[in-house]
Amino acid sequence: MEVRKSAVKQYIKTLLQSTLLPLCYDSARRHPLDKKLILFADSNGDTIPEPMESLKAELSRRGYKCEDWCCDLSKAGIAGGLRFMCRFMKRYAVAGGVVVCNFFVPLHACKKRRGTRTVQIWHSCGAYKKFGYSTPNDVSPHFKGSVSKNFDIVTVSSPACIPPFEEAFRLKKGVARALGVPRTDVFFEEGYEQRCREKLYGYYPGLRGRKLILYLPTFRGDASHAYSVGVGEIESLRDKLGEDCVLAVREHPRVKNGRTELKELSTNELLVCADMLITDYSSAVFEYALLMRPMLLWCPDLGDYLSERDFYLDIHKDMPCPVVTEADSLLRELVRELEAPDMSKYRAFNDKYMSACDGQATKRTADLFKRKDIQHNG
Repeated sequence: MEVRKSAVKQYIKTLLQSTLLPLCYDSARRHPLDKKLILFADSNGDTIPEPMESLKAELSRRGYKCEDWCCDLSKAGIAGGLRFMCRFMKRYAVAGGVVVCNFFVPLHACKKRRGTRTVQIWHSCGAYKKFGYSTPNDVSPHFKGSVSKNFDIVTVSSPACIPPFEEAFRLKKGVARALGVPRTDVFFEEGYEQRCREKLYGYYPGLRGRKLILYLPTFRGDASHAYSVGVGEIESLRDKLGEDCVLAVREHPRVKNGRTELKELSTNELLVCADMLITDYSSAVFEYALLMRPMLLWCPDLGDYLSERDFYLDIHKDMPCPVVTEADSLLRELVRELEAPDMSKYRAFNDKYMSACDGQATKRTADLFKRKDIQHNG
């Protein structure tokens, strides 16, 4: 029954993408193009996602008219979702640019105008777990539309990430470019870490002078049935760590009733405050690696994950930190990496996967809307 419901849902998406949405777009494209109008679009929430914020601020500073087009389609209902998508298509038809950082099906529901520049900045760095067309779980085989045909540029964090993104989105050569990821620029801002730490200590003065170990697991399952694996084993470490260490758990936002400790700070703010990161298959490893601090991967379901999704890299050879799969070695490996990490491995990791993230990614991405060398897919 679930398979049948999923198939019906995907056929409806395909039908919308090939009929109603193109009609809405074509009805508005007779109007002049506004080259200063940039749409920031997302269908996973009702507010602009964090990865878009710095680019929107930069483009606004340059005089562009930036509009948020965000809707959580999983909660909007059929009627609400249709209204949002039809309204978006009409603005899309006259916009000079569109920015997305997730899958956004309406963007590819038409033959877009050549003057509209579409940029996918994605919501994560590196190329870790497989996604998009690289795995059967992200793009349903029942969906016959496209999730990428109208992209002009897809920004990635290093040249090594270009082939995985070309595979995941089925991109033509030259569309994926190592321009960096705008959301990482904040890590290079003078005073940012100090501001984050003072904010943390303002809420939690007892953390001052202690080492913060941050656990950020990604979710398993799908968006509507998300769950975590291995949280219990990490929480059991609280009583085993010394008094100078504090462990904070923040499960993925999609996990219903998941642990969200130190909730007054955003994930980015916590990352720069943390003395060590523990995760599993989260792309947070790439951002955190920029800080050159120890990490540990806790992957009790690694075998299942390899067979069900797999990675673009060799998790044992390419990751700069220990990969732990058994609970009885978790504490030992944590303490060892916290006290004596091999920084040469972290430097090599950054050089390979994060070389384009240098604090200037937002400016380079904003420049895309004025440059003449972009091959439009419209």
